[in-house]
Amino acid sequence: MMRPFMKTAILATTALAAMLGAAPMATAQANHGIAAVVNDDIVTSHDLRQRVLFMLATTGVDRSEESVARVQAQALRNLVDEKIQVQESEKYDQTIGADEINQSVARLIGRNGLDPNEVAQRLAGAGISLNTLRGQVEAEIAWQRIVNGLYGSRIRISDAQINENLNRLTASASKPSFNVGEIYIEASEDIGGMEGALKGAEAMIVQVTDGAPFTLLAQQFSSAPSSSNGGMVGWVRDGELRPELDAALKNIAVGGVSEPIQVPGGYYVLALLETQTSETDTLYRLKQVNYTADTQDEKDAAKGKLLALKGEFTSCDTLSSDIDIHENLRSADMGELKASELSEPILEKLADTDVGALSDPIETPNGVAAIMVCDRSVSGTNVPTRDEVENRLMDQQLAQASKRHLRDLRRNATIVVR
Repeated sequence: MMRPFMKTAILATTALAAMLGAAPMATAQANHGIAAVVNDDIVTSHDLRQRVLFMLATTGVDRSEESVARVQAQALRNLVDEKIQVQESEKYDQTIGADEINQSVARLIGRNGLDPNEVAQRLAGAGISLNTLRGQVEAEIAWQRIVNGLYGSRIRISDAQINENLNRLTASASKPSFNVGEIYIEASEDIGGMEGALKGAEAMIVQVTDGAPFTLLAQQFSSAPSSSNGGMVGWVRDGELRPELDAALKNIAVGGVSEPIQVPGGYYVLALLETQTSETDTLYRLKQVNYTADTQDEKDAAKGKLLALKGEFTSCDTLSSDIDIHENLRSADMGELKASELSEPILEKLADTDVGALSDPIETPNGVAAIMVCDRSVSGTNVPTRDEVENRLMDQQLAQASKRHLRDLRRNATIVVR
């Protein structure tokens, strides 16, 4: 059954179509003027009207003059980007089958608990063709293939990168996990920079609060790579996101959204879908290297010495003999300890320390210490495997490559807005 806000939004679109100069039951015969020229292709006024009506009808955006203007600017940008993406895909003779497009459209609509056939019928009743969404999905599929083909074989995820992420994740294994959605409003010049991005983020919050589907808002308005997946980031652990987002995430109620979160280049809005705290814990086997020092100057010197020894001390098996040749050093076996039994400062050091390596120095009342990780294992559930970590890192790198490639193509394109 269609949600009430969706029914209301689509019915209200008839009046909105008139505001935009479209006859809602006869859009096929509407004036096909030119809204923009993108290299050798055009975006027609009909294309733009259809996309604006679709975005307003499916996202539940309020019908104020300011909102319509903002949606129209976003719709035009999306259509221009899609033209660029399709033009790039044509260089590689790509063919996207109708079945693949239809399946993707059905998944996107179905993600919001809606029946695709019912949505299509109601949109048609308001003079809106589902082809506008099909065109968007086709461009997304084609672009994903381009990015994977151009960059998938070039990107290399090193063992060091995987180890670093695994260290951090296992160090926080007992912390809460969050199922997160995101909308990123980029502070581009055509929306008024950071001020325009802030207004856009605030509008997203109002619309979600009023009942608009977060996934459709993300799909239409977000500049994040996750937009093609309805803004769904998935499960993340405490400390896994960038600091600004991680801090905001802790203040969101389940089912709610954040206030606008400023980052370099724009604003984020996060949605917290659910949380869970597993019984997972990390078990460490540790040894400690101690350097006796009394004064702060001696402690500072000891830190420098322990840092210099990180490359020399590389095994728990030989640690005792390795330190025998150094004055003022002694080792101690800490045994097996759970992460939940260790202090936060020690866990922070261990998060950056590989198995068989020495941590950065830690001040103690009697001097300075460093901890060697002899072994690390995780018990419980919801801990990513090495392959899953590698895949996530690959996705992040591909997302950055996608953003850069589209930006470069847009800069080099001839774009004339009428």
